[in-house]
Amino acid sequence: MTEFNKTMNQALGYSEGFVNGAVQNQQYLNEQIAEIIKEQFYEYVDSVARLEPDRFHHVYEWGQVGTDAGRLFRIEAFSGQQSIRFVTDFLQSTSTSPTATEPFVEKASVMEEGSLITLTPRDGGVLAFQTEEGDTVFTPNDITIEQPGGPGVRGAFAAVTKEFFENYLNSTLVRDLKLRLSTPVPFEQGWSKNMNYSTGQRRSRQWLTIDGGIS
Repeated sequence: MTEFNKTMNQALGYSEGFVNGAVQNQQYLNEQIAEIIKEQFYEYVDSVARLEPDRFHHVYEWGQVGTDAGRLFRIEAFSGQQSIRFVTDFLQSTSTSPTATEPFVEKASVMEEGSLITLTPRDGGVLAFQTEEGDTVFTPNDITIEQPGGPGVRGAFAAVTKEFFENYLNSTLVRDLKLRLSTPVPFEQGWSKNMNYSTGQRRSRQWLTIDGGIS
């Protein structure tokens, strides 16, 4: 009975340590998940942009659609004990289009919103632009662009972000994570004569460590 009670106390302490360790390390798990989600978000948007450059050219530098170096957007994660919050915003463009001499600094935000753009000649000069037929036109009048970036651009980034979080994420990462955490293998591996509360805590953190990310 003495040996039995000793083993039971060890087992209870080990189990309590494992459970409490899972609670204490919940933010640690969330921080890992957040980093994985951020990376998958970038990869997802880049892949969609390469397939539909006409819709997503506005959130990349000119001529760099679908590349990580050309992104004009970023996503930040804020992890808590029981939640992960993501915020996206646009970056300013520093490159110039083939037909311009200065960067369209707010390219991403303006085109995503579909805001009207009015071009006014400087100091009584004229504006020069090319038509779809390739003809060059000069005019002293203001020019209003109703669809900056072209049709299909407005709201495209918002749509792909919603698609990622509502559909793609649930069918890949969340599914794989649930499957991985459903069987706490480290708990069984730590079951030994030397088990105690602290070893339970360590095993719990090991269980919540995402080695190599989630496929």
